Amino acid sequence: MPATRPHLDRDLKRKQILDAAEYLLLRSGYEATTMARVAGRAGVANNAVYWYFPSKDELLAAVLRRRQEQALARLPTSVATAVEEQILAMLAQLDEVANLTATVHERAEHSTAVAEMHEAFHSAADGLLRRLFRDAGLDETDASQAAKVMMALIEGIHLHERSRDSAARDDLVLWTLQRLAPNRPTADAQALPAASTTAMN
Repeated sequence: MPATRPHLDRDLKRKQILDAAEYLLLRSGYEATTMARVAGRAGVANNAVYWYFPSKDELLAAVLRRRQEQALARLPTSVATAVEEQILAMLAQLDEVANLTATVHERAEHSTAVAEMHEAFHSAADGLLRRLFRDAGLDETDASQAAKVMMALIEGIHLHERSRDSAARDDLVLWTLQRLAPNRPTADAQALPAASTTAMN
């Protein structure tokens, strides 16, 4: 059954509010992003924002949950993609919201909505990293431990590394990956079969 006009209008208004909140949160930060500013940018009344999101923390959680869903959808999933390429792609997605990492940790102490969103993010990231490390040749126990190490490194970088030197960050992550999974197939190695097939043809 097609969606009714009121339902479509609600979905559109909710998206407008999320778009406005995301823009302001990423550029101005949590403290400077007021519900009134979100309403103004979204072109809706102040009480409309509260109708969809009863608190700023719930709005923050909704924005980041949507970003997480979008990021996961954009990550490479092909088994032919090397582990390091997939982890660096994951980092690139997280970089887009890195300035909110400290805010999430702080607000999770006071807000159930943010705490639940943060826990869901960790669960999804842990599952992804464990799969990548299993693909790299680690058994389940080692893959689980390696995933925890990599996640701690990623969050530590986003919490404390203000220079956002992505090249140096990538080097550090790849150095760590080499020590966690030294026998993993590399991007060059995975390209060899295709290259060999091309050469034979």
